Amino acid sequence: MDNSKWAFAPDAPEWPVNAKGEKERAVLLTSTFDSTADADMLISLLAAYRIPCFKYFDYEGGAGKVINGFSGYGASLYVPASLLEDAKEILEAEPVEEPEQPQA
Repeated sequence: MDNSKWAFAPDAPEWPVNAKGEKERAVLLTSTFDSTADADMLISLLAAYRIPCFKYFDYEGGAGKVINGFSGYGASLYVPASLLEDAKEILEAEPVEEPEQPQA
């Protein structure tokens, strides 16, 4: 991956493009509370699976983010249309726990 361009997250997955070379349409994945524990964690989880995602603040949420540090209206998370089902499966997956090994 070319990290020579300026970006907030240089390791963020590239947004897919269609046959015409235009960026694919963004679709709503979910709406969540705007906090590091919610929205940012979900974005990081999706990025680990190479699914690009961005956060959009509804209504006047952007102003609340600047003034309070979080948006009182929450945040909407968007992904490329072609990756929507994959993203939903990742968010709905149950964690897999390995049984504890007896200590010797």
